[in-house]
Amino acid sequence: MANATFSPKIFSKELIRIYDQKNVFANYVNRAYTGELKQAGDSVHVQTAPTLTFTASAITGAGGSTFATGTWPGGVITSEDFTITAENLVINKYTEKRLKISNFEMVQSNIDLESMLASRAAVGINNLMDTQIRDQILVTDIATIPTANKLYSGAPKADVSKTTIYGYIEEMRVALANLNVTDNLVLFLCPKHFSALIQSGMFDNNAGLEQRQNGVNMRLLGNIKVVETPALTASFEMIMMQEQTVNFVTQITQTELVKATDGLYWNLMFQVVWGGKIFTETAKGICVFYASA
Repeated sequence: MANATFSPKIFSKELIRIYDQKNVFANYVNRAYTGELKQAGDSVHVQTAPTLTFTASAITGAGGSTFATGTWPGGVITSEDFTITAENLVINKYTEKRLKISNFEMVQSNIDLESMLASRAAVGINNLMDTQIRDQILVTDIATIPTANKLYSGAPKADVSKTTIYGYIEEMRVALANLNVTDNLVLFLCPKHFSALIQSGMFDNNAGLEQRQNGVNMRLLGNIKVVETPALTASFEMIMMQEQTVNFVTQITQTELVKATDGLYWNLMFQVVWGGKIFTETAKGICVFYASA
């Protein structure tokens, strides 16, 4: 069947379907606000409650025969403000693409043009979104991440290897555990560090070999998912985070197929908008390990 009835709507749906399959970082971010944010400039106002800490006070004179001596509950309690923080997630970035499709390509009967174009576009958008989510963590909202969770930020490690990598990963896990962040952890590694972890021997047991043979994401002790992340290839940081700590929205807002006025071809045009935010209250769920190689 020829492609003379190319449908931008089908292309758009296929693009979303394939994009969702090829995500790396985006598989582990919070996309719950996608329905509320649809176009450039849209924002969602989120209110986050403060973290409450409690201090133990000793009861002195406990077990005595009278309440007149010692320190007991019931005295003046120091007040503490319960300050609610308001933060915004804004759609503040976009990309657009115009693809020129000849009449000859439109009527080819041996290809599914919508799927072919959607597949190639999804790969490109996915690559861009991975770098955008990476930069949301490492650049845009890096100040929001607790200082104790930014390991070796002033002196990046140059000795990440098969003999040292597991110890460094444990440092990241401990940093998060110190803040009571222990569940649903994901470790993102550049291909070089991912290879070092494989060579470390941590996955040479039966379970590890089965994971590698089946091509699934590997898991460390503590059930930490390990994901090979090409977006970290040039910068070498290791990122461990609790799933859905980063809030991120991506929307394909417009798709049009227009016949050209100056030749026998068609213009397929589409637009993608996005925005991200790491809220202060949940930023403790990210640990960054800085490395230089």
